[in-house]
Amino acid sequence: MNDEPVDPQATPKEPRRSRRRRVQTVTVETEQGPLQAATDDSAEAGAVDPPQPTPQPLEWDEPTPARRTSEQFFEVEVDIRQQSDQQPSPQAALGHFAAGVIRLIGENLQRMTQAQIERVNSMLQGVDLRDYLDPDFWKGIGMVLRYQIDEQVNFIQRRLRGEYSTDPFGMDREIIEIARPFLTFMYTTWWRVTATGLEHVPAQGRALLVANHSGVLPWDGAMIATAVVHEHPAQNERIVRSLHLHWFTTLPVIAPTLAALGQVPGIPENAIRLLEQDELVCVFPEGLKGVGKLFKDRYKLARFGRGGFVQAALRTQAPIIPVAVVGAEEIYPMLANAEGVAKLFGFPYFPLTPFFPWFGLLGVIPLPTRWSITFCPPIATDSYEPEAADDPITVLALTEQVREIIQETINQKLAERTSVF
Repeated sequence: MNDEPVDPQATPKEPRRSRRRRVQTVTVETEQGPLQAATDDSAEAGAVDPPQPTPQPLEWDEPTPARRTSEQFFEVEVDIRQQSDQQPSPQAALGHFAAGVIRLIGENLQRMTQAQIERVNSMLQGVDLRDYLDPDFWKGIGMVLRYQIDEQVNFIQRRLRGEYSTDPFGMDREIIEIARPFLTFMYTTWWRVTATGLEHVPAQGRALLVANHSGVLPWDGAMIATAVVHEHPAQNERIVRSLHLHWFTTLPVIAPTLAALGQVPGIPENAIRLLEQDELVCVFPEGLKGVGKLFKDRYKLARFGRGGFVQAALRTQAPIIPVAVVGAEEIYPMLANAEGVAKLFGFPYFPLTPFFPWFGLLGVIPLPTRWSITFCPPIATDSYEPEAADDPITVLALTEQVREIIQETINQKLAERTSVF
């Protein structure tokens, strides 16, 4: 996206008019009026229609109906973002948020049936999808989002009664595809993540990502995985297998959900097994000390355990890629840990934030901070013998090297940051 404002009166080029006419096709199925208005505007502007021997279908008219409709929504997203760049700051922020919601709907439509798409179109009947300042826009979008959520819940319920396939760790690619539009929305619109250094992540083959942990809930792992999927130069949608706290395996609903999304309990044997299968693995050596960190201790790395991640990398000769995440520490400002409540429920910690538990479930909504994720140059391990994993001096030296790289990168990004939001 070009951040420089565009003066619509400065250079009225034909490609610009053509693009806007393509966007208008989105409302053909929901609102017949704008198409005629756009045609009249072109005539009044003095545009001369050339001979039309054979109308050529637009590119998104060729695939399946689900693909066609989603492509049209993506065109609307681009149009809204360009309009937002010309608006004052408050309206611009609202416009970019609306564009993110439009893209979320478009991505969900790619997995919907023709009947479901027609239902969505009927909900948007009479709604101008580019007028995000109109209350009817948000009313229609809200109805569509609620309908799509209901359909996804029904899909999961049908799968619970039917057959499906997973890998040995329980990863389900269909569930991942369902979750991706929401994670993309959180990545691009809610947290506006900036990812750098992805060229250091191999497009294939084993590698171990080592990141700082924070944010009360493990959103940082989800955003690291989303960065690799959407912004890696190879664009091969590689899945990151994050290792989570073993305590999560005791929770009835959370455990199967994490497994379906490709997450694995954080024990060394699992890391070694995944790396031997040439997977891209992500670990958080701070563990509970990181994710349950108080707000006053934000961005101060805790001790990296006993170097189990280094041992796994040495035994499999996988490169170690330090990853620094900035922005996650503020999404749930944890002011205190209610240890008594945590012991009562069997939790490792019970966070007290300015919003939780005082506002109930609303307090679980993370703050829309601005994130940066930096993938640092890899540390090679193939120069070591696998037996080096049993040498405590080597393991400790590599552990401290990784920790120092992440801390220095965090400090640098904090110095460059102008605002939390």
